[in-house]
Amino acid sequence: MHIRGLKALLPLPLLFIMFCAEAASVVASDKVVSLFEAEQYQATIEEADRVLETDPDNSEVLNIKALAVYVLGDDRTAIHLVTQALEAAKQNGQASIAQQATYWNNLGYFHERQRNLEIALGYYEKALKMRLAVLAADDLQIADSYNNIGTAQSKLGRYEEGFENLRKNIALRKRLGEHDASVATALNNLGNAYNVQGNHKAALPLFQQALDIDMALRGPNHPTVAIRWNNLGDAYRGLGQYDKAEAFLTKALNSDRATFGENHPKVILRYFNLARVYEAQGDTAKARDAYTKALQLLRQVDPDDAAQIRYFEEKLRTLEG
Repeated sequence: MHIRGLKALLPLPLLFIMFCAEAASVVASDKVVSLFEAEQYQATIEEADRVLETDPDNSEVLNIKALAVYVLGDDRTAIHLVTQALEAAKQNGQASIAQQATYWNNLGYFHERQRNLEIALGYYEKALKMRLAVLAADDLQIADSYNNIGTAQSKLGRYEEGFENLRKNIALRKRLGEHDASVATALNNLGNAYNVQGNHKAALPLFQQALDIDMALRGPNHPTVAIRWNNLGDAYRGLGQYDKAEAFLTKALNSDRATFGENHPKVILRYFNLARVYEAQGDTAKARDAYTKALQLLRQVDPDDAAQIRYFEEKLRTLEG
């Protein structure tokens, strides 16, 4: 089972370097960058479209638009846009090697969200090779590559390789300070790898450390904190501690509904995770209700995802039987 819109949270792979400043030869609109950094994603898309009307081959603007589209839940369009960025960079020769590596990295991330793990890993490895050629060995973009490679390897069942790369990422990021936001993401991602392996006990303290850092930095109403609650809830579900799982997953659901509204892939995932808890508890009525909400939203958000719609329908038939 996967959730197309937010399958990254099953576990979440990364917080990637979004745009490259080092030796940049293609410059994005300052306004596009500012809007994205201010988390005004729809406004980012609109401003990017305005810039692209007169500069359609601006690979940096295409890349940032891809990221904004991704945040709003449209992976397919994000893949198309970052592919356009790579094609533009190839044709006009203006993007630096580091910039192109960022595009490959982001393309890998979007494919990872689509569960194309081997493809994603190949793109991540390509990005790392390019970065090692032009950046210092302790550059955070290289840390980013270690993170993404480690995450993909873990999902492919290559756990020891994955853990090694994820720890490299943590070590590089800690030079920013133990309580930096990127350290929280790195700890969370190692926790996700343990969770995928089934080692929920090892995952829990990592998720808790990530939550503590993000809560202090961002406060309880930030969507990143909702991700941490979701992951803690999923780990507790894996340990059979269903009351704690329900509490954390409900927090994540309520937070994401407040942030994104009801019709968002993250909200679908929250209902799905809660449904699994209720099902494990034997509470058929609550499980059926949560699966029904997930199915209804999925039909609105991603009606073309026939396999996933069928999964929910089969789940509901099983519960009704």
